[in-house]
Amino acid sequence: MFSKDNTELARKKFFEQFKEKTGQNVLSVEFATLTASLQTFSLLELDPPPGQNELAGLLVFCEQSLYFYVFPTDNIFRLAMQRMAGDMENKEQCFCLSELSDVKILYRPKKSFRFLFPKQSRTILVNARHKEKAADFTLCLMHDAAPIIDQITSRLSLSSQRVSCKI
Repeated sequence: MFSKDNTELARKKFFEQFKEKTGQNVLSVEFATLTASLQTFSLLELDPPPGQNELAGLLVFCEQSLYFYVFPTDNIFRLAMQRMAGDMENKEQCFCLSELSDVKILYRPKKSFRFLFPKQSRTILVNARHKEKAADFTLCLMHDAAPIIDQITSRLSLSSQRVSCKI
């Protein structure tokens, strides 16, 4: 299937392409799901699939900013269906989370009853403002969020420096 070399080449290619679009070096990426209301998605200029309130994508950690990046399609089956339908457009989506203001992050470390709350240690609640409106959402990671919570908060605190984050 995929060799380690091919995966590393794809990773490097993505990092290079992302740098071309943003002008910032990519340091790392984390798989994440962003869950929000349709109003928040609209405010962040993100477009979830019809009837859904979440987008699967990547948290892209750059030197100065943090982005939420969505590939044109999240799986090969959906890509095939979109192509067969002919009316669904594949599109890349990206939002610079560092553009948010008044950011408050709520993260709860693991509890002793993990089997009752399996996603709790992987979930980050974000209360913020964008364009003077509330932009509240949840990020759910593939693994425990504790190791990267400091990286996330440090990138979000840069928003007051007005870093350009458009793609």
